[in-house]
Amino acid sequence: MYVTRRLSEYQRNRSELPESPNSGVLIIQDEESRPTCCFGSCYRATLKGLPFPQNANLIVSESRIFLNQTITYIDPVVFIPVLDQPLSSNRYYVIKRGGKHSGKASANAKEEDRVPCCFCFSYVPEAKPQEADPNDIYQQFQIHQKRSSSRYYTATSVAPNGKPPEFLKRKYWNAEYSTSEDFGLKDDAKGIYTEIRSELPSDFNTSVVVGKWYVPFIFVKEGNAKDQLKSSAYYSMILLQRWEEVYSCENAYNENREVVVDVEWNQKL
Repeated sequence: MYVTRRLSEYQRNRSELPESPNSGVLIIQDEESRPTCCFGSCYRATLKGLPFPQNANLIVSESRIFLNQTITYIDPVVFIPVLDQPLSSNRYYVIKRGGKHSGKASANAKEEDRVPCCFCFSYVPEAKPQEADPNDIYQQFQIHQKRSSSRYYTATSVAPNGKPPEFLKRKYWNAEYSTSEDFGLKDDAKGIYTEIRSELPSDFNTSVVVGKWYVPFIFVKEGNAKDQLKSSAYYSMILLQRWEEVYSCENAYNENREVVVDVEWNQKL
């Protein structure tokens, strides 16, 4: 379960949000945090710094010059912060967002999968995108910057013997972004609403929302992952609370201020 936080807010105060186990934070890019150029007169097409926002279309891109021609490699992806890790760890699941592997997770190859090659050399074949498994450490990457607030990145494997796919291990790539789609994310998931949860409702017959989170689609198995990513990359989850009256008594004569309740009550979990 993930709560949300605006990027501009995080940039001002990088303290980690206290949350329960099996939780994380999704970053929402807002107008204030969008990178600018030309002395603020226009928006830059590439991100600067970390963490990556989850409400924007991101593309890993790298340009190379070969025979006086510029060749640009692009890979549309979704960066989802790894569960139970602080944002400052810069650890992400990297989900493909285009092509035949759309909806699948990028994976690290294993050193023990090394195979022989010609002239006594050997190499580790690149791992193909896989069905997402948030608990698989080989599907987790740590993002590094060339320097603080840089727009150049590279990635390493969280697993000590892992080898990232080519598009992530290149030095150095950019993260281009577009706000044409926000994946339905808003900065409205703050976990448990403690104050509301402790209040008695005016109407015992109604349920009250006492918490909200978002759940990335990689934690929800619902048909084909490619279709899932298109229709609902993030699921909204709310916690409803309803009070049930187990006993009531009127103080008809206003004589005593104490009430003794002796009833049986079956707790429902």
